[in-house]
Amino acid sequence: MSNTSLKTTGEWKEWREINWLKVERRVFKLRKRIYMASQRGDVIAVRKLQKTLIKSWYGRLLAVRRVSQSNQGEKTAGIIDVQSLSPEKCFALAKGLKLNSKVKPIKSSFEDFALQILVKIALEKQWEAKFELYGYGFRLGESCRDAIKAIVNCVKFQPKYVLKADITKCFDCLDYEQFLKQLDTYPNLGKQIRVWLKDGLMDGKELFLRQELIFPLLANIVFYEIEAQIKHYAETFNEKCQGLSLIRYAGDLAIAHEDIEVVQKCQDIITGFLSELFLELKPSQIRISHTLYICGEEELGFDFLGFNIRQYEVSKNQSKLGFKTNIKPSLESIRSHYSQISEVIDRHKSAPQVALIRKLNSLIKIWVNYYSGVVNQKIFQDLDSLIFQKLWSWAKRRHPNKNNRWICQRYWQTRGEKKRVFSTGDKYGNQVRLLRHANWIYQNFG
Repeated sequence: MSNTSLKTTGEWKEWREINWLKVERRVFKLRKRIYMASQRGDVIAVRKLQKTLIKSWYGRLLAVRRVSQSNQGEKTAGIIDVQSLSPEKCFALAKGLKLNSKVKPIKSSFEDFALQILVKIALEKQWEAKFELYGYGFRLGESCRDAIKAIVNCVKFQPKYVLKADITKCFDCLDYEQFLKQLDTYPNLGKQIRVWLKDGLMDGKELFLRQELIFPLLANIVFYEIEAQIKHYAETFNEKCQGLSLIRYAGDLAIAHEDIEVVQKCQDIITGFLSELFLELKPSQIRISHTLYICGEEELGFDFLGFNIRQYEVSKNQSKLGFKTNIKPSLESIRSHYSQISEVIDRHKSAPQVALIRKLNSLIKIWVNYYSGVVNQKIFQDLDSLIFQKLWSWAKRRHPNKNNRWICQRYWQTRGEKKRVFSTGDKYGNQVRLLRHANWIYQNFG
């Protein structure tokens, strides 16, 4: 085992003297060794390396640095403003950070936050070596777009039945003892994780679900066994289950296969496994539908992560397959987005136009960027039309005694060839205009 990861605090005397490139390199090497040991199934080596990383000076420095860089300037549930964490306090925290044999309840302090990050750094690579490629939520380098792309790839050549489900409130009713058996870590670390699991919800959902903390990783570990059982079922009945696909993003599941019996069997497997952990699928979110044909009372296609995925029959001249796959924002997502915009306009009835535009632009940027890979021009044009009607009512209310022409010239300025651009000037003389969904590709979202 390398002694370089067990440096003493005497190497650097001040926080500003720390060579972060060296720190990250040392931690990376240890994490790589954990990953390789996990791949070859060497449990003893994995635990030794994890203990080394948790005790190492470099690991503690990196964990504290992530605390100091997390949401600077904000006060979140259970976490004090991290700007109050000075370089001197960071250095002192790194020196005293350790996993005690006598575990204390979580206090939502810098120490608890840093310790969770440190444990996550030690556990992450062990489980990344086991996680299948079809799990996307709460993983580094993976996003909801990757999950949607995977779903499209599994159905674009063959229409399939799809089970859409959602695991309800994972840690609210989880059997902690059963989960710790699945985690299979050394006792001291297991005790600390048990305390975090039991007390984590007491500090608020925002703290509990923060990406930096260990809880998202623990959620992935819970769901890993589901994926393993589905994979075992597919391998056992290889001929019938060929082409079975499971896509998961956090607690959202989608299972696709051309045979509805296989999909229903997978649902039974998932339900049985979750019952052992005192978890269940959310009944209102369970849907079995077909991407091309009507399945029972369900409509064509299915919604997943705010996207609607369905297929349409076309002639052989348009597609040799006889159908095409269409992805667009789901109806629920469109309604939710418009509802947010309407609420903002209603709250800014007496506010300056520039304040309203900037607030709306922030919402439009986020929503359009999320769906930028599956643009549906008509949906974007319809949204712009609805927003215009809402803004027109907003302007008419402010000037009930003015005619339409005056109101239009007051709030909608002509810019180049584009007419009726909702815009105004700020106090510095800069023009601020409302972004349009339909023209997102030509607009600067910087």
